[in-house]
Amino acid sequence: MPFTIIRPTPGPTTTQQIKELILTHPQGITVKQLSNRLNRPVSMVQSCLKSLLAVKVIKAKRASDTQKWIYYPTSVSSLKYNSN
Repeated sequence: MPFTIIRPTPGPTTTQQIKELILTHPQGITVKQLSNRLNRPVSMVQSCLKSLLAVKVIKAKRASDTQKWIYYPTSVSSLKYNSN
């Protein structure tokens, strides 16, 4: 059975889209909300968030009443001007 190689579509990457969503939600946003808004699997969103956390572009905090993590921008400038 032949297979087809899928080419990437032009436009912003998932990581760039996540940065934009976090920027527009300074109060914080959960992984599930990001996944739903981007129509991407939670695992992909978590992978992108992990890399953004590693370079300190975003920060995470556990919600007090649940087991959910909420992601915030570290600063507006770090999200707008970071090339990742």
